[in-house]
Amino acid sequence: MAGLFAANILADHCEQVVVLERDKGWEPGAASAGIPHSTDCLPQAEGRPGVPQSRHVHVLLLRGVQVLRTRFPGLEEELLSLGATRLNWLKDTAALAGGGWLPRIDLNLPGFSVSRTLLEGSVRARLRDRGNIRFRPGHRVVGLRADRGAGESDASDIRVTGAVCAVGDETVGLDADLVVDTSGRSSRLPRWLKELGYAAPRESTVNADVGYATRWYRIPEDWQADWKMALLATRYPDIRGGAVVQPVEGRRWVVTLVGYAGDHPPTDEAGFEAYARRLIGPQVWEAMRAAEPLTGIGGFRRTENHWRHYEQLKRWPRGLVALGDSVCAFNPVYAQGMTVSALSAELLDEFLKGRRKKEGQKDGQLMPSGLVFQRKLAKMLQTPWQLATSDDFRWAGREAGDANLTDRFMHRYVDHVLDRIHRPEVCLAFFSVAHLISPPVALFRPRIALPILWAMAKARF
Repeated sequence: MAGLFAANILADHCEQVVVLERDKGWEPGAASAGIPHSTDCLPQAEGRPGVPQSRHVHVLLLRGVQVLRTRFPGLEEELLSLGATRLNWLKDTAALAGGGWLPRIDLNLPGFSVSRTLLEGSVRARLRDRGNIRFRPGHRVVGLRADRGAGESDASDIRVTGAVCAVGDETVGLDADLVVDTSGRSSRLPRWLKELGYAAPRESTVNADVGYATRWYRIPEDWQADWKMALLATRYPDIRGGAVVQPVEGRRWVVTLVGYAGDHPPTDEAGFEAYARRLIGPQVWEAMRAAEPLTGIGGFRRTENHWRHYEQLKRWPRGLVALGDSVCAFNPVYAQGMTVSALSAELLDEFLKGRRKKEGQKDGQLMPSGLVFQRKLAKMLQTPWQLATSDDFRWAGREAGDANLTDRFMHRYVDHVLDRIHRPEVCLAFFSVAHLISPPVALFRPRIALPILWAMAKARF
């Protein structure tokens, strides 16, 4: 999705955009042509090979929905017509967080719930319609093309001029004025930079040893409940297991069970159901027990938070930028990935507009200082990184290193916030921050902060 969001932005600035993909011949199928309301014609749970976690729950946070509405007008309505579920998050969600239930209040912030496969297929269809975006499947990028300019040994004078791809048994070189790496967690960009004479970035990892398992179900025709989505969150150190029941097109549920600190849900049927039964809230097991399974059970374990700090490098080749999981990948449990990718693409748009205005560039002449962009991107990533790693840091234990005073303060402060999550003003602030609508400072408004700081002072932190 990072690549698709970036391609949509680049099409506004470039004569032609080429999307290089490792997967060969994958098509979204019915998603690009309009999907009838029949589960026989809907996108399958497995998705495409290059996205091994596509079968699991995927959520576009409300900030991501806002970007989607701006960048893809009418797409939300199209998804709803294809069976996506309109979702008023707090009102329609049975959500357990911090050991307490969130109030069911109407924030007038509607979103929607849809499978990853249908969302991706619909976005791809929009991009194909643009005319200046081409997809090249079966192109596995294996290196960068570069021009060293006058100084053969001076890495600071290098400009990236394209990509080298493995296509079947052949090696193909492609030229470009700007190369954008959105190849995900497995990005080889650090190695390619070293091959060009640059330093590899420092990397940060916070691994809470999270694992999850997913099964798809058909929603019973006679199903009745006061919720559309169920969310049972974990909480350090006692609540290790959580779950999501997500409604998607075709009257289906995607049920993902989550376990922290090695307490992973099994992928055999008996173990999967036993794990669901022992969760704090009854909603997940009740839904599973009433529904018809449509798929087997698939697990996923690569969930660590991982940040490649390109912004800290002193040198960077011209004509290259990176975004999405290639730079910063989050624990998927927090559902930040797609939304942060959308925000990163927005930042790329602002950056390219600013460079063109500053340098008087014409269309098609894009050789910006990528390091400037990486530093701007890093500032934007601070908030989602803090949100994702605050609790994960404690689950990770000694492997994440010793918590400093600021970390320990924030851990205790968030604990107090979660203890008060049932209060509407606290819930609203927490919800807005979690959905990246508001910055974390929203949790420090006087009405929320003063009682918490007083309690922390009495307990001596």
